[in-house]
Amino acid sequence: MSHHIPCINPKAVIFDLDGTLLDTAPDIISACNATLEHFGYQPIDNELAHSKMTAGMRELLKLGIPQSEHDSADIAGAMRSYFAQYYLDHINVHTKSFEGIEALLDDLKAANIKVAVVTNKYYDMAQKLLSQYPFYKDLALILGCDSIANSKPHPEPILKTLSHLNIGPYDAVYVGDHLNDIMAANRAKTHSAVALWGYGAQECGDPKTWCAHFLLNSVADLRALCLK
Repeated sequence: MSHHIPCINPKAVIFDLDGTLLDTAPDIISACNATLEHFGYQPIDNELAHSKMTAGMRELLKLGIPQSEHDSADIAGAMRSYFAQYYLDHINVHTKSFEGIEALLDDLKAANIKVAVVTNKYYDMAQKLLSQYPFYKDLALILGCDSIANSKPHPEPILKTLSHLNIGPYDAVYVGDHLNDIMAANRAKTHSAVALWGYGAQECGDPKTWCAHFLLNSVADLRALCLK
């Protein structure tokens, strides 16, 4: 489908992290299941986990805890803390970049197109994970959910990134796999592009209904959008 994708020649490409740049699901699910088992619950399967992959640690944990125990299990306290620490300690065991991403980032750099990451992950997690990839040194900015007052779907993190890069909204594209990514991008008046290789369609319904400017089937489509 690449031939249907126009080239918009952006000055910056801003990426979501989980499900867009990196396939982080395996390590997130491992941390969730390690936590459930530590607290005496059964692990959940991948398919169920993918239904809440980006909803946050508490929502993932709830999938493995009977409804009647949601109040007594201290999901928001002890369990979430264990999950966060386990994940931080095992953040890049099974995680990989999506096929074609690293070559695309190299070529964006060669074309003097700036690259930034805006994620709803905590900054320390995002920074620790991204620092293990060769493209880390080329990132102009990393913003986590605790880097700003309002996370996506609020436009603040994208607006802050544009300001930091000194780029107008029409010169940037925000690429993400989740409805919240597209809402944030549209509110910030940047180009919005859905990474259909990610997790969002399993959580947020049909991406065709999200009002994105572009639906990208593959990293090759993203390349066509950004590079002549």
